[in-house]
Amino acid sequence: MAQNYEKNLYGVRAGLNVSNMSMQGLSANSKAGFHIAGVYQRLLAESLPVYLETGLQFSQKGCKLEYDYDKTILNAWYLEIPLMVNYKFSIKDIVTVYPSVGFFYAYGIGGKYTEEYMDMDDKMVSDKYNTFGKEGVLKHSDLGMRFSATVDWRRYSFSLGYEFGFIDVMNEAFSEDGLKVKTGNFFLSLGYNF
Repeated sequence: MAQNYEKNLYGVRAGLNVSNMSMQGLSANSKAGFHIAGVYQRLLAESLPVYLETGLQFSQKGCKLEYDYDKTILNAWYLEIPLMVNYKFSIKDIVTVYPSVGFFYAYGIGGKYTEEYMDMDDKMVSDKYNTFGKEGVLKHSDLGMRFSATVDWRRYSFSLGYEFGFIDVMNEAFSEDGLKVKTGNFFLSLGYNF
């Protein structure tokens, strides 16, 4: 007997990012940030709880590099559009658990790249650059894959997931010896479904 699944679901999400960037030959440290999003889910099959999920998310990412007296902090603010597929498992009509897999596109909208280092006179110097733009450290666009697991209880939502970029986001003007940079981000979200 077919069940009646909700056809359209809307929600909001907010939470913690723990992001990093993979770089050939360099070891970067993770950086904490946050995200906030509006989410839309559309039922794909009348007889199965399979949903297409998309929305718009503001996400703060970046990384840190520290070597002796040199310190670099990269802050990157993105607008992201995910495109994921969910399959929902209902437990006693109270709790719903679902894995999600899909892709995301991110567009960099702001942020700063800060370098602190010791100059020839043993004085600390700080240089700042824009993260994105013509003179920016990173390219605007990022594209990657996203995985998550979500638990819905009544109208409340809890998600844990990871996303990673496919493409090199380093601006050629800042690249040394062909350095390639790719993004990665663990995220934890709390939300509410309307």
